[in-house]
Amino acid sequence: MGQKNLFIFFIVSFLFSSITVFAETNDNTISALLTAKAKSTFDDGDRPIRNARIVVINSLGEIIGTALTNSNGEVKIPVSVLKDPRFPMKNMGEVTVLAFANGYNELINFSVPVNEFQDHTASVFIPLKKIDPNRRNEPHFLNGSFHRFTVFEMLNYFAGKLGLQRQNINDPTISPAPWGPDIIKQ
Repeated sequence: MGQKNLFIFFIVSFLFSSITVFAETNDNTISALLTAKAKSTFDDGDRPIRNARIVVINSLGEIIGTALTNSNGEVKIPVSVLKDPRFPMKNMGEVTVLAFANGYNELINFSVPVNEFQDHTASVFIPLKKIDPNRRNEPHFLNGSFHRFTVFEMLNYFAGKLGLQRQNINDPTISPAPWGPDIIKQ
């Protein structure tokens, strides 16, 4: 009888600890609606960019959302992220946002706050630069102190994971061509 009680005790303890971990995970998760606005840079008229692919990556390196911008250059993507322990006084998290658009170089913002103002929103402005054969055409990035080759590798990894294709650029000096927003059907 003692062994049976001990076995039941271990089973109950295991189940209780599993439920506790699950509850802690929920308490450490922040949900919000991320609004991304893609525009051409100021030197190109500051126009909204339609059909820019916005990709959201969480702190675990997982793609948690992707969508195309509308005619106003905007898209809303629901996100759920882990609470960021660097900000113990706030119930907020952080994501990385990538943007791809035809005719433009890619952009990565490595640090987009989620629920910073405790309103279950997140917002990011995406300034994209037009492809220009008279300057270096490569991805631009914000809020990160990385070597550009590190950024290129990361961008290539996630573009490949999504099944994106490179843009069709008719200029041999622009190689490799920037990634485009279109997903190749696999």
